[in-house]
Amino acid sequence: SRLLLDSVRHLHISPQPTDMAAYSLTPSQRHTLAAICDTFLPQLSGEQEQEMLRRRLGLDPEHLKAWCRSSASDLSVPAFIEGALAAGHLPTDSRQELEMVLNAMSTRLGMLLLCGTDTAFASLPHADRERCLMSLRDSRFATKRKIFQTLKAMTSVNAFSRNTSRSNPHNKGADKNSLWSVLDFEGPPSAEEARAEADARGREEFVYAMLNDSIERDTTLTVDAVIVGSGCGGSVVAAELAAAGQRVLVLEKARYFKRSEITGGEGDAYDSLYERGCLVATEDSGIAVLAGSAFGGGTAVNWACCLRTPSYVKEEWAGEHGLKAFTDGTFDASLDAVCSRIGVTSEGVAHSKNNELLAQACEKLGYPCDVAPQNMADVGPLAPGAHFIGSGGRVGLQQN
Repeated sequence: SRLLLDSVRHLHISPQPTDMAAYSLTPSQRHTLAAICDTFLPQLSGEQEQEMLRRRLGLDPEHLKAWCRSSASDLSVPAFIEGALAAGHLPTDSRQELEMVLNAMSTRLGMLLLCGTDTAFASLPHADRERCLMSLRDSRFATKRKIFQTLKAMTSVNAFSRNTSRSNPHNKGADKNSLWSVLDFEGPPSAEEARAEADARGREEFVYAMLNDSIERDTTLTVDAVIVGSGCGGSVVAAELAAAGQRVLVLEKARYFKRSEITGGEGDAYDSLYERGCLVATEDSGIAVLAGSAFGGGTAVNWACCLRTPSYVKEEWAGEHGLKAFTDGTFDASLDAVCSRIGVTSEGVAHSKNNELLAQACEKLGYPCDVAPQNMADVGPLAPGAHFIGSGGRVGLQQN
């Protein structure tokens, strides 16, 4: 830190350029992508719709009909996926890999190599398209399995995480999303409702002033320290240095959103608050990595679960790496200070039905079970906004 403070004094800053080349798929790639998405999420036949209506008694039949008749294209899924590619949500190598697959599936030769049939994917009957995708899913080649998982995830996430009540031609009216209604999902509260909840509980919003707004030409700033990243680590370091009298500049690559600019919808949150549009995954696409990319980093989308570093981890760091602060009480004191500042508690935490059943089962089987501490302003039953805390803090529940 001494090196940092001694070396960082003057920074020359230029406004960020805004001219970026437009990106788009080719017509054949777009046609094939739409066919793939509509295979994952097709419009059901009349017979299938009638069977669903017979089996799903108790649901609004008009919403259920809309569900049966809505394809991925009706929900603009292919367009959202192309938008994600244009926004750089996939790494360059993964995007190029996907483009190569779309090119291959647009041709007879490519399909022969990928799926063993000499017909372009979009020209196949629906049943054959399903068999082709399942052959990718079950392939002994990891690359083919990765292709399937990527396409399936991008289709399902974009279909169900967005409010398509006004864009889906089959939706019942414009007030409720028919797909959400069939799933008994109400969706996030309106902006007015979220603001009223925050006001009623006295959770005043602290509005930050961004330095970007005042920089219109090349500028030189004089500071003592530059912190890269405004998340859990960077924000603590910045606060401590500022409290010690240092001039601190925090750099954050993501945009700062006020409460009024957050919709609470998962799809919108993925686009604007998560790293690479929530498409970060392991190399084989087997595990998704939900990493925040916003002002505040992961704290902007955290689920309020505050777990202390396990003792065996601290002992390993101290024993194998000589970091004695993790076992001599220094690190624990820091954890205590952070937990106090952000209001961590395990008292009065309400549980979902799933968690209640899990806790009851652990008790009956004699397994150890404890409450995960949280730092929400309200941890009680049905706390307003708690269901959507991972989509941004609109009602001031997050104490970060």
